[in-house]
Amino acid sequence: MSNKKPLNKEWKMQSSEKVSKYGEKISTADFNPEDWYTVDVPSTVVNGLVINGEFQFKDPYFGLNLKSLPGYKKDVQQQQNFESRYKPEDSPYRKSWWFRKEFLLDEGQTKNEYWIVFNGINYSANIWLNGKRIAGSDYVIGTYRRYDFHVTHFLNHSGKNVLALEVFSPNPDDLGISFVDWCPLPPDDNMGIWQPIFLYTTGPVVMKNVFIQSKLNVSTLTEAKVLISAELTNTQKDPINAVLEGTIENITFKKEIKLSSFQKEIIEISSEDFPNLRINNPRVWWPYQLGSPELYELDIQVKVNNQISDSKKVTFGIRDVKTSINEYGSRVFTINGHDILMRGAAWTPDMMLRQSKLEDEISIDFLRNLNMNIVRLEGKLATDHFWDECDKKGMLVLAGWVCCSHWEKWKKWKSGDIQVAKESLLSQLLRLRNHPSLVAWFYGSDFPPPKPVEEVYLNVLKETYDDLPRISSATAQPSELLGETGVKMTGPYTYVPPIYWYSEGRPGAAYGFNTETGPDTCIPPLESIERFLPEDQHVVGSEAWNHHAGLGAFSSTKIVEDAITERYGEQKGIESFVRTTQVLGYECWRAMYEAHARNFPKATGVIGWMLNSPWPSLIWQLYDYYNNPNGAFFGSKKACEPLHVQYSYDDASIWVINSALAKKENLAITVRVLNIDLETKFSQTWSKIDIDPNNKKKIFDLPRIEGLSSVFFIDLTLKDDSIMIIKNTYWLSTKKDIFEEKDEWFYTPLKSHADMRELFSLPRAKINHSSNIKENDNHYEIIVDVENISEYLAFFLRFLITDSSTGKYVSPIYWNDNCISLFPTEKVEIKGIIPKHALKGKAIVKIDGWNC
Repeated sequence: MSNKKPLNKEWKMQSSEKVSKYGEKISTADFNPEDWYTVDVPSTVVNGLVINGEFQFKDPYFGLNLKSLPGYKKDVQQQQNFESRYKPEDSPYRKSWWFRKEFLLDEGQTKNEYWIVFNGINYSANIWLNGKRIAGSDYVIGTYRRYDFHVTHFLNHSGKNVLALEVFSPNPDDLGISFVDWCPLPPDDNMGIWQPIFLYTTGPVVMKNVFIQSKLNVSTLTEAKVLISAELTNTQKDPINAVLEGTIENITFKKEIKLSSFQKEIIEISSEDFPNLRINNPRVWWPYQLGSPELYELDIQVKVNNQISDSKKVTFGIRDVKTSINEYGSRVFTINGHDILMRGAAWTPDMMLRQSKLEDEISIDFLRNLNMNIVRLEGKLATDHFWDECDKKGMLVLAGWVCCSHWEKWKKWKSGDIQVAKESLLSQLLRLRNHPSLVAWFYGSDFPPPKPVEEVYLNVLKETYDDLPRISSATAQPSELLGETGVKMTGPYTYVPPIYWYSEGRPGAAYGFNTETGPDTCIPPLESIERFLPEDQHVVGSEAWNHHAGLGAFSSTKIVEDAITERYGEQKGIESFVRTTQVLGYECWRAMYEAHARNFPKATGVIGWMLNSPWPSLIWQLYDYYNNPNGAFFGSKKACEPLHVQYSYDDASIWVINSALAKKENLAITVRVLNIDLETKFSQTWSKIDIDPNNKKKIFDLPRIEGLSSVFFIDLTLKDDSIMIIKNTYWLSTKKDIFEEKDEWFYTPLKSHADMRELFSLPRAKINHSSNIKENDNHYEIIVDVENISEYLAFFLRFLITDSSTGKYVSPIYWNDNCISLFPTEKVEIKGIIPKHALKGKAIVKIDGWNC
């Protein structure tokens, strides 16, 4: 049965300050919500006010608009996080806010049992239904908790039903959602109903928390045992005989169960009792680029008197995940019997927690476009649709709690906080445990919890999902109960040059499993900046510019600005600065991922900080709020190619990396070294190169070359059957980067910088290009053929598309390559996938080159 009815549309919202009635009256049909705001949920209060045009602007993210919102925490200093400050005394969000929904029951279901599920309320609430309080704020408390209330006896079967929530906002001493130093916060601290609500119906026996586990024979991958469990509850005072039955494709099972009065019991269905749950030659779920992410669906029902009382459809995958700490002290993940180098980035939702299935899909598609295999969710545990997309598209997920907030201030926890934390973890594990994409849970972030809290977390994990790898924190600090973590969280978080990742003495260098790190240098392209900064603020370091940086040490982009000046020279205006940051971002992010690939298994994982941004930002993003990738994106994409040829900044060695599970044979690699005037100083080709699956091979150590210009190039090509499939171009300086002796906590300063200024002397190059577009069912494929017809290098060509119907830049686009350089006579074919929703008119190709 289990008919699900969403309760997400046409809610009414109002401040309790403007409502004189109490919940008993507000939650009745004769109450008139006059002058209340109309919102759909999920929605925070501020988001609801924005939608209703309550403020003088439509976009609170533009310029300095956020600062003008009533209740904005203007006393927050740049060295603080917004979550650590209480709301101002005059804040309209110190008061509770009401959310009210009227609904009717479907006809013909008067004998059913009814349930209402609340998937997320921030932070606490009193819940009323038809004049009765069904739960109070002493129980409904905790951002990450989910609630499933049996409401049969509260409902009106013949007329309107009214559901009303009095929602209270989180305070600094609550276990809420934190964006830490990533961005400011809206003044309501995201209070509201932030996840969907739905009503569902069952018969006398309700089925909850269905869980499918698989035991895969990793030595052969030819057999898997499936174990199914389900929680059944008899809602009646009389005993009930029920039948639990299910289907997985051509596999069926049936089990008779007797439930006593109001009994709740977890029923297990195993291959011991049902041998057909031992599956031969299963379709195995693989991470992206290692195989197909195959999924199964379980259709499970509980019947009473041969009538369906409750039913569920649950998607799952058959795969094996193990993790261990190897001989280098690095945590390695073993997927289906293979040790895998994890390369990914950290994801964030919108700052006001606005949800979009389309944006979820774009996030996962960008991760795949980046050639990555994992994403980290630090306290932002995403929507169910996001997780479904990860399952369907083979994206692994590291999930866990957030840092730097009340979640880690254990000494200041209130008496009820340990229970909120326990129930929060239980809620999220029950929600997520059937997803094959989930590979580990961090129950601490910047610190491991103290022993009493760790015990609570570990007990919940053992009882709920015992096979899930669990790690005490995202740092190297050992915990009392689990000991060493095998991971590190050393940063850096702002600019360091490419050589940093190869420098063994540096804390963030490419060894271990770094759970968050990156050289920042993530300034968006100019066409994006123009969308969130007013024209009079188009100045690097302006008030609005810095407002869209981060907080604390990241409250401006000064370190990146200084790096640009020292490495590339003084920039004249914002346009030059932004173009140069794309080049700098490319070389720095490429080196980070390449160094980890070369050093595997000493280095076992790297999570770039970050994938995206919660609002229009100038820091920590590979693609910006408008889904526009930057130079760092394409440098990362290049480095993470499953078959890749690369240069090492420390010893000038050349390596080929094969991160796929298929052997590559008969490859040819050419290495050229050229001066700024394109004089060839070295050239050599190696042929008949074979490389085993999931492996790396050193090809050559470049010799010391005399007579190099101050800026020179290394051009690497990899061919398969005489067809060039990989091209990787480096620009280098004869002047070396030299670090200060002392590392700061978030980066390592430099004594002196490499000198790339000679790049500005490159002569103007000329290119020819042609393009055509193919239409498919849900996207367009644009193909651009481009050729360098000059005698000079065409450096750092960035491909963009504008829409003829709007004149605006098109996003997202999933390019096979971008930000490329072409030597004289070279020609390449660049392809881009444009989702149909992103292009309304004709696609117009624009190529923005450094010197053309």
